[in-house]
Amino acid sequence: MARIYQTQTMGEARVKVAIVTDRGQADLWVNRVSSWGLASGDALWFMVPDRGDATATVFFTSIGFAQIKVCFVETRGEAGWRDPAVARRGLFSGR
Repeated sequence: MARIYQTQTMGEARVKVAIVTDRGQADLWVNRVSSWGLASGDALWFMVPDRGDATATVFFTSIGFAQIKVCFVETRGEAGWRDPAVARRGLFSGR
């Protein structure tokens, strides 16, 4: 389950993320879900207001500083790792 807490400083983050608009440039396609129960795997994110509820803490940054590039997609069916062969499973779901 991907419960994401957005930090305000890079040093507090476990993962540094760049948001891109071009799907071909992204490592992971993410869909933001509306409830805690819908969040699953690495690609269905529920943003939490409390760090204690998170499975991953992220800092949104530029591509140059990022560990991973993410593109937000419209539907849950589109969400997932772009290339499963190089996927970093569990990066956001805490597994």
